[in-house]
Amino acid sequence: MKEIFQTVLKILDGTTMYRTVTVGLTFLALSALGLGFWHVIPYRFSEQLISLVVVLVVALVTNYMASQLWKVVVSMESAVITALIVHFLVIPVQLTKLEDLWVIATVVFLAILSKFVVSWRKQHIVNPAAFGAFAMALVYSVLPVPGYFESNWWVGQVELFIPLLLAGMVVVLKVRKWTPVISFLVIACLVFLFEGWRFDGEPLSRFSYFWLSGPSVFLAFFMLTEPFTMPPTKRLQAFYGAFVGFISQTNLFLPLSIKMTPELALVLGNLVFYPFTLRRKLYLPLQAIREIAKNTYEFVFIKPVGINFKAGQYLEWVLPHTGADNRGTRRYFTIASSPLDNTMRIGVRFGEKNSSFEKALLSLKPGQTIIASQLGGDFVLMSDSTIKVACVAEGIGVTPFISHISHMELSKISNDTVLFYCNNTLAEVAYRDRIQASQSMIPLKVINILAKEDITCYETGYLTAKIIKKYAPDFLERSWYLSGTSAMVDVNTKLLKELGVDRGKIKRDFSS
Repeated sequence: MKEIFQTVLKILDGTTMYRTVTVGLTFLALSALGLGFWHVIPYRFSEQLISLVVVLVVALVTNYMASQLWKVVVSMESAVITALIVHFLVIPVQLTKLEDLWVIATVVFLAILSKFVVSWRKQHIVNPAAFGAFAMALVYSVLPVPGYFESNWWVGQVELFIPLLLAGMVVVLKVRKWTPVISFLVIACLVFLFEGWRFDGEPLSRFSYFWLSGPSVFLAFFMLTEPFTMPPTKRLQAFYGAFVGFISQTNLFLPLSIKMTPELALVLGNLVFYPFTLRRKLYLPLQAIREIAKNTYEFVFIKPVGINFKAGQYLEWVLPHTGADNRGTRRYFTIASSPLDNTMRIGVRFGEKNSSFEKALLSLKPGQTIIASQLGGDFVLMSDSTIKVACVAEGIGVTPFISHISHMELSKISNDTVLFYCNNTLAEVAYRDRIQASQSMIPLKVINILAKEDITCYETGYLTAKIIKKYAPDFLERSWYLSGTSAMVDVNTKLLKELGVDRGKIKRDFSS
């Protein structure tokens, strides 16, 4: 089982977030089509297929037309994701009522349009699919059309639960957002059971419905985790998930004339936590590229006015280019500079075979721009400078520590820090001069560990308990930061636990 899990993680590491979500939703849609074909669920294959074609066509056309009108670069895959989510919110149109296709077409049209209209500085504010369903209900309330609109969330079928669970877990594994998902599901379930007790006195009879037949699991996995509308830190994400979970299951805080729906709860959650997100897209002109180690380069961008972040946080970097491969046009990179710097820097290690994104990045010329958004991350400096720190970096995983070190120098507030820096060879040690200069400015001790070279004054092999005790005998007193590949982080987490380091003192970050 562990080997299977590691294989899944390796595949996910080589796949973009958008592609993972697209594949997950496609798998769910194909599962529903199959169940419809065999009449296992009440929505026929042909009905689902027609609705699916409509949402995809409307989403892609609207996305393209809006991008031309607003003159912005857009992701067509993002439009596909929105369309697939809407597909599961609005019940497929019966073959005898094809004239009602305008309803689902309008929902997806409003969803895509919201990315451009309900936005600030080219950054959308609310989850598009949720807004589309909510806005459609408003349309019905003002247009002279019979009846009313209510999202069905037909994805809540018992027969779809296993495919939903499998696809959803893969998505959350990729985006590493278990904190808001778990807080949402726990709070939503408790409130749902309480409301059952309050109204009919039988809360336990509702338990299976919540998990197997309701909208909450789908909302948690595929909509709550949308990165653009999520706050940046785990603490805020926990509150965000809990807030949406709470209000999604009760009507206590709305007028009697308004019914709480899952999509309205998510939209309200987006609005409440909007002040904590990066409320704009950053268009960063390249200033310079410099080599900082073998096959490793630092990219220096001009920092926009008014941008605030914490040392050690990351951004999603978008670089549109022709001939994009299946890894797409987006990557997550930690900011390697201090919040007090007047530039924004990232460090990138290139392999022998580079993706189209990496080739486009390396070919950037000064003055050309890259787009950055989705600020996030908890891998930040301790707020108490009296706390001793120990850092373990592998390869380009050193970038958050460069941000930490730079900020300690510029802010004149520093922690007693030991850095264990692991590489294969001396040539691969990034920021070598930068780190060496910092040791004379702040209380920083650096231990370089080379796996494939034996050089005087450098440790050879891998990080061991012996090396830790030699250079950081007070290791139990220190807070530990680990940054590198998931395998390296897992191995060293286990090592520290075996040495008696409390799990609460270990922070983890992963480099790609």
